[in-house]
Amino acid sequence: MRSETAHKEDVGVRGPGPLLPDLISQGLSAHDRLKYYLLLLQTAGAYAQAPNRRPPTLRAEREASGVSDASLDAVVSASRMVADALVRIPRAAAIVEFVFGALRLMLEPIAATSAWQSDLRERADLYRLRLEQLIAQAPPCADDQLPPSAVAAMTRRSENAHDSAQQLAMDLLWELNRLQTAVGLESIAGAEAFGLTDADRALVRAFMTGVNETAVLGLDHHPSRTIATRDGDRLTIQHDLGMTDVQVVVAHVTSLETTVTYADRDRPRARFFRELLEPYAVAWEAETVADADRETSVGHYLAESDVDVERFLARVGSRLVFLIGWNRARRQLSRLVKGVDATAVLKWAAENNVGHSAFLQAGHIQLVYTALERAAPAQVRHGRRLDALLGRDAARKFLMALLRIVSVAVSSGRSAPLMDDEIEAELLQYLQRSDRMMFSAAADHALVIAAAVDWISRTVTRLKSKKPRTDNAATASLVRTWRSHADEIVRRTARLLDHSDELQHFRQLVTDGDRAVRALEQTAFTLTLVPVETSPAVLSLLDSLCGLVNGGVREYVQLLEEARDLSGGLVRSDLERFLVTVDRLVALEDHCDAAERAVLEHLIRASGDFRELHLVSAIAGHLDTAFDALVRSGLIVRDYVLGIAPRS
Repeated sequence: MRSETAHKEDVGVRGPGPLLPDLISQGLSAHDRLKYYLLLLQTAGAYAQAPNRRPPTLRAEREASGVSDASLDAVVSASRMVADALVRIPRAAAIVEFVFGALRLMLEPIAATSAWQSDLRERADLYRLRLEQLIAQAPPCADDQLPPSAVAAMTRRSENAHDSAQQLAMDLLWELNRLQTAVGLESIAGAEAFGLTDADRALVRAFMTGVNETAVLGLDHHPSRTIATRDGDRLTIQHDLGMTDVQVVVAHVTSLETTVTYADRDRPRARFFRELLEPYAVAWEAETVADADRETSVGHYLAESDVDVERFLARVGSRLVFLIGWNRARRQLSRLVKGVDATAVLKWAAENNVGHSAFLQAGHIQLVYTALERAAPAQVRHGRRLDALLGRDAARKFLMALLRIVSVAVSSGRSAPLMDDEIEAELLQYLQRSDRMMFSAAADHALVIAAAVDWISRTVTRLKSKKPRTDNAATASLVRTWRSHADEIVRRTARLLDHSDELQHFRQLVTDGDRAVRALEQTAFTLTLVPVETSPAVLSLLDSLCGLVNGGVREYVQLLEEARDLSGGLVRSDLERFLVTVDRLVALEDHCDAAERAVLEHLIRASGDFRELHLVSAIAGHLDTAFDALVRSGLIVRDYVLGIAPRS
């Protein structure tokens, strides 16, 4: 393994006096490597103490840091406890040496600057003293063995006046960032840059074009910071989001390959960031590190041309604003809809360049509660989930519209009352659809009934024609399918019924529909038991009854479709057509009753077979029960459309 001094020579430091920007760049690159080395020690020590899971390689972190030695990927898996308080980490001595070598490189630009900045001189001397003390206190690492406590001492943050390599690295990084600001850097579309080539400038400009295109969506979020440097053959673009729980986003560009590194304490947000780059074929590597409080995502993108690299960097830059306040927005939206739907809404917003910061600034979910209280005070109580009232799909679509309305209103300076009116108008469209959704669900349920009646009718026709009857197992499977579809529809509407006082008409509608399905299930089962020698006359009468029920189901489906169209507002001609359909359905009930009586009369007068009498009369009774349920449902729908209160 090569030393940090060798790496320093690789990046082009020649002679005794490199330029300060070069020293700063080398110090920042050394910090990247130092983070990897400390993480390697920490992970290896943790794995040695608990080797009961698959060891991470940390290859992605190594490559992102600029360390090229692939043999380090095997360090974690080869680490072992050799005594109660002694762990063997392969190459531990060299890794510790690299840590201190990186700290020396980070200290160099600070020490160089302190020669002419007196305010920095005292701090530089203190940093040097701290580094010397840490080196003196470093574990000996004989045979690459050291106590786990020594690893913890190097990687922890300072506490109780005990210093650590990790803490010193953080303090030196703070100084390096301050030096970057003080050094005369060029500005490229808002990015601070030094040591760049003309080709680098084009890439940085592309990245900043993306950042600036969407920056306005962050509203009053304090300005972010972008730093671009060249380290050897690699361009590094570092963007600070200014968020305490998110580290910087770093893009390393070498020729046509770009490596994006993103670390976040919130794993759902890290996953969200990866999804935002899905239009590009980014190969992501992510490993969860033991005892780490964040997830590091490292993605590699291989472009086809320089223009493609610019497009990718612009995409990365333009997506960063959607990470600001994301977790807070997701928590707020999750009070209205399921968490997965809240994430889907935020992803839609990002894909359509609709910012969620305006939603948070303008009052977040209180905007929805205010609109509900104004638009439907009788239908909703404060705090009720939106998807329970509107349905899952409609709730998602409304929230998408809400984010767009608020984003446009805030960015254009519209008044709060006007924004509230627009939200209420949008909500009304979805509230008015709640009964339409119920009518649609009832129509779907009626189609299951229609399919069952059609099968029963065709089976009776087969019996009349002496054709082979349907296999009992096939019939049982078909009945299960009817029941499954019907139950799914009932479940879909149950939540809406439970949370809406205005839709209680429909509760009996669901009950009667379920009664009809059960009656038809019994009909289908009983048909499999009808004797082959049943008289054609009886089967003809039963066929007529099936025809009437079939016609009644069609009338009921049409009635529901007409009622759904009327729910948006009553038009006289449409209402008259609806009432005629109701009348036809009710009239068919009388014909159905007469057909059932004709079947029973013939059975009593002409049938000498008790099985035929019992089974056919049961079939007729089940069909009549199903039809009666549909007629009652039709009258319930009529009452709802006419505004008649439900019967108790």
